[in-house]
Amino acid sequence: MTTVALVAFIFLRIGFWLFAPPNPDEAYYWLWGQHLDFSYYDHPPLQSWLQGLITAVFGKSLFTLRSLNLITNGIFFYTYYRILQYLYGDYARRYIWWIILAISASPLYSIMLSLAWHDHLAITLSLVGAYLCIRFLDEYRVNGNGANWRLYGCAIALALALITKYNSLFMTLGLLMAIATHPQLRKLFRDLRLWLCVAIYAIIFSPVIYWNYSNNFQSFRFYVNRSVDTGTPIMRLLEPLGFVGISLLMLSPFIAWLLWKGFFKELPRQETVYKHIALWTFAVPTVLLMFISLISTALYYWNIHAYLLLFPLLPLVVSSINSRVTGGKSKVFYAAQGAGLLFTAIFVWNSCIFPVSALWGKDGDQDGRMLFGWSEVVAEVQKIVNTLPEKPLIVTSDYRSAADLAFEMHNSQITALSKRISQFTVWNSQNAPQQKGKSAVLISDQWYPLTDEVIAHFQQVTPVSKVAISRFGVYLKTYDIAIAKNYQP
Repeated sequence: MTTVALVAFIFLRIGFWLFAPPNPDEAYYWLWGQHLDFSYYDHPPLQSWLQGLITAVFGKSLFTLRSLNLITNGIFFYTYYRILQYLYGDYARRYIWWIILAISASPLYSIMLSLAWHDHLAITLSLVGAYLCIRFLDEYRVNGNGANWRLYGCAIALALALITKYNSLFMTLGLLMAIATHPQLRKLFRDLRLWLCVAIYAIIFSPVIYWNYSNNFQSFRFYVNRSVDTGTPIMRLLEPLGFVGISLLMLSPFIAWLLWKGFFKELPRQETVYKHIALWTFAVPTVLLMFISLISTALYYWNIHAYLLLFPLLPLVVSSINSRVTGGKSKVFYAAQGAGLLFTAIFVWNSCIFPVSALWGKDGDQDGRMLFGWSEVVAEVQKIVNTLPEKPLIVTSDYRSAADLAFEMHNSQITALSKRISQFTVWNSQNAPQQKGKSAVLISDQWYPLTDEVIAHFQQVTPVSKVAISRFGVYLKTYDIAIAKNYQP
């Protein structure tokens, strides 16, 4: 079953990359790359810088949108192979397939390695940095020195991860805590090289600091204020349980159980701090996010870095499965494969064909419904634009629809007017003098209809068209299109 499952996972991943329409956030981050800046409102810039470079060199297509995923997937699993070589020697050639299978069977990693979001790049860089750090620390324990290139390479990789996504900071904090709590390693804090790493880290992160300084620290304030809740004390105390529950579900309960069992088995390589590092890089982000959930909202995917160094411990359990020592663990591993394949198949179907929930009503999975129908919307918008005497603004009612429409039209000037603050809010503020007084084509839907606040920006708004979207006879949604006059920012 293992070989069949592995081939199926690879087939589904490639099918998604080649045929799934852009997820709204994929298109949103692609659009950032068409507006190069030191950083952006929602996230740091590295992913979008690379998207902008790829589009400039190879043009816009589904393949180029996700081509960076292909590269990072290769580096990600090659790094795991190097870790396995270090821990298990020649057995790595066999064990790497188990790691690929386990990670593919995890809904969390299946999604994040598939989508052209920031996460695939961030976890790849974090894994590279952690591997280099472990190799350096093991050398440092033996000879009191360690290879400089590994230490500085670790700092560069972790800093690049941080300018990809802010939650990459958790890996750095976990590594520092592991060093601080190890009696043979904590003297590193008196080593000038570690402080040079801090300087490298700060220099690489400086574009994000500069952007925030220039924009009233909007991105930092977004993360401080974005999820503050005001629930009752009892509800707040239950939030950590909810965080742990959804985290286990999305990691995969089967995979989580195998990783837990693997952690308590002995590694064949004794002279390594690997398990000490794996423990702290798991514990630090998990505990911090559980604490954050008491006062705010902690999202399960923020903890994606916590499990990275646990996966190489999986062969300690799976090898006993393959030697027929215990049938119970074998069933768990096969259950993980089956559940992962089912999840991935539904994910790819929802992304490429239509959301399964659409079979039972008109309201479920609005994010999934938004993937489809943009060629029809573009055709109608273009027809309306051609009837107007001057080139209008093209405006949607939400950042998601604006991003998808911009990708479909390859038009980086499309924007959104919405209560939700986004990167479009920043651009609208910058472009207000050029936009003032212009006519606009407005696109909205049932999920995000035009609000009174949006309508108030125009002298007159006239509905002109509706575009109903369906796939294979299944109704998905309707877009409303209006013409508006005299935009006032």
